Amino acid sequence: MNLPSPQIFMLPAGINVKKINDILKDENITLAGNTCEPEEGTILDNFDAAVYNSGALLIQAESGLIRLCWSGDLTVQAAPESEWRFARDLPQGPVRDLLLNLSALRAFTPAGQVTIIRDTLSVLDDEQKTCCRVESITLSRGKKVWSWLMTRPMRGYSDSHALICGVLEKMEKAGLPAEVLKLRISDYTSKPDIHLSENAPARTTLCTIVQSFLQVTRRNESGLIDDIDTEFLHQWRVSLRKVRSVLTLFKGVVATETLDQLKQDFRDIMQDTNMMRDRDVYLLSRDDYFALVPPHAHPGLELLFELLQQDRDEAFGKVTAMLTSKAYKKQIKSIQKLFENPQDLPKGPKADAPSKVFAADLVLKRYKKVCKLAGTITEKTPDETIHELRIQCKKLRYLIESAQPLFDDKQVKSLLKTLKGLQDHLGSFNDQSVQQVTLAQCLDRYPGTGPNAKALAESIGALTAMLYSKQLEERRMIIENLSQLYNPETQGAFKALFDLKRIAANPNPETGEQDKNQVDSYGDKNL
Repeated sequence: MNLPSPQIFMLPAGINVKKINDILKDENITLAGNTCEPEEGTILDNFDAAVYNSGALLIQAESGLIRLCWSGDLTVQAAPESEWRFARDLPQGPVRDLLLNLSALRAFTPAGQVTIIRDTLSVLDDEQKTCCRVESITLSRGKKVWSWLMTRPMRGYSDSHALICGVLEKMEKAGLPAEVLKLRISDYTSKPDIHLSENAPARTTLCTIVQSFLQVTRRNESGLIDDIDTEFLHQWRVSLRKVRSVLTLFKGVVATETLDQLKQDFRDIMQDTNMMRDRDVYLLSRDDYFALVPPHAHPGLELLFELLQQDRDEAFGKVTAMLTSKAYKKQIKSIQKLFENPQDLPKGPKADAPSKVFAADLVLKRYKKVCKLAGTITEKTPDETIHELRIQCKKLRYLIESAQPLFDDKQVKSLLKTLKGLQDHLGSFNDQSVQQVTLAQCLDRYPGTGPNAKALAESIGALTAMLYSKQLEERRMIIENLSQLYNPETQGAFKALFDLKRIAANPNPETGEQDKNQVDSYGDKNL
């Protein structure tokens, strides 16, 4: 006989053993609980609400660190002995492993205090034999109570398991824990849902897109100023880059004078954050760098990272001064206000073009440009050309993501996935190039006659050699992956989604037929 599957229940109160036994009095089984002492705990999550959005709660209690999945398992490891903020700070254990996979870079902060009662109840037959167990966790905040139960069926007692499940099912009325317990779970997302209308004027669509990304920017300011984790700066920068790219790519929608001023504004705002982000990337990769070089070079690396941390601390001071200044607050609010009402945004010649047709034409032209550049890449291509390909691919991705609500979501995601595979290698190639330049700058800054100059020089030399080797490997991977960008299948997918003029002229093309001339025009056909 197969063992029944465990069942999950959520109740709007604690486990009332007496009430359950009153219901079961004619069934020859009883539920036996224990007298469990309550303990205090803290619900933790990060700014992306990664834990809660994965269908779970993370609870820090004296008895352990608990990950409670309300539709699945309970995972527990020993409580950390010291304060922690990041998953990497935790001692080895199953909860640490889950959190690292879920959110390695974001800090975990309190979302609410709770009182916890953990128990394992037994369902007993008339001979006092255990025929089923029920694992329970009850969380309370004042008068608000939420209980999670998981049945643990035992072989040969499927009827008893069915009976207790039937009782619990009738009692189940609770909602999700954040609603019931009023937890402070963040509603932030770096990829907001953007609702667009395909026939709306391009100027209206541009305003909607820019507003959405500027809201992401503003949501990250507080955490960036408080230096909670490095992702606040990263996502602040990415959202502004998206705004800047979309403004540039929506050519002709905004008056030239206004566009030029906006581009300068964004350049001024972002330039003070370059150093901080660059040093954050280094410091996050500290363990990887130490693993790249032999142990005798580690003392020099320690000196290097002291220099990088000093740079980062100095850059952070400049960034926070900028973000808290009256000038920045006035400037960013002025930009936001400009896009609140499309009619107030000075219009260019294409401001009133229908959004879907306009966006599709932009994507297709940008894709052709990327393919043309990709077709020139060889093993001897200068680094600068590969960097340019990275920038053009990023612009194409930002454009597709911005216009995504106007097109078939599944098809767009498939194209973005294809693009991301190449972008990962292009990004890594660029990082390793930039890092080699930074290492040389650090060496120039340190006095050559200093007491630790030799150790620093040796470690930088060893690390530079390893980074150069990795960069060569990334170049090879880029060349191997280029065909995925402009092969007939990918080109056909782009045409099927974005070549609206061709679709209108030939709405029922024969399936499987490839437009050879179109394929050849995108890239180098000899590759």
